[in-house]
Parts: sequence; structure tokens; C-alpha cells
Amino acid sequence: MTGNDQPERQLQAYHHTPADAADRFALGSVKFLRFLADSFFQRRYGHRAVILETVAAVPGMVGGALTHLKSLRRFEDDRGWIKTLLDEAQNERAHLMTFTYLATPNWFERCLVIAAQGVFFNLYFFTYLFWPRAAHRFVGYLEEEAITSYTG
Repeated sequence: MTGNDQPERQLQAYHHTPADAADRFALGSVKFLRFLADSFFQRRYGHRAVILETVAAVPGMVGGALTHLKSLRRFEDDRGWIKTLLDEAQNERAHLMTFTYLATPNWFERCLVIAAQGVFFNLYFFTYLFWPRAAHRFVGYLEEEAITSYTG
């Protein structure tokens, strides 16, 4: 029991079982990125989190930008999606600032951030442009992996 006599709730991770090619592509991409981060950083969890948070901010920024452009092209209201997606990118940036305070990246890791962001931004941009379902599912699997990574 906690101080307010309410039972503590256990966080249960939910896993979306891949159902089609978009799901399998998204899950494989997330597992590959996790493998790269784990292999490079091993037990330096704070430094790994810095790199992962720089990448995690990209989907919101890409989604916000592409939704903004679509809204302009179609002369339609976005129903609040642009702000929501950009807020998510900002939220990930706030996480990055926290992890940067905890684990100051060295010059090599800063270069790695630039390279990872440059490559990932373009890959995610084109995936979102031509296969939005896979891009959205990728974010879902990325969040599943974050729960596993930060709580396990």
C-alpha cells in the first residue's frame, strides 16, 4: 500500500503482435535500432538514452511538418494534429535535456547524434511519406521498446 492507502498498480507492457508487412517492417526496424544502441553503448544507459531521445523526437517533427503541408495543400483544418505532433517532439526534447544533464555526451557521441538524426530523419520522412501505416506502427513499437528499456 502507498501512503494514501491505495493499492499500487503494476505497469503492464502491451505488445501489438505484427499482423502484416507494415507491422513486421516496423518491429524489425525498432529491434535493429535497439541492437545497434545496445551493442554500441552496452551498460552506459544514460548515454544510450541521449542518443535514443534524439531519435525519438524525429517522428513528431516529421509528422507535424507533413501534416502541416498536407493541411496547406488541401486548404483543410488539421483538427489539432500539427500541435499534438509537435508537442510530442518537444516532449522528447525535454527528455533529452534531462538525460543530457545526467550523462554528458562526449564529442564522439555528439557527432553520433548528428549522424543518427540525419540518417533517421530522412528514412523516417520517406517511410511516413510513402508508407504512413508502417511509420505510425514504428512509433508504437518504439514506445513499447522504451517501456521495456526504461523499466526492465
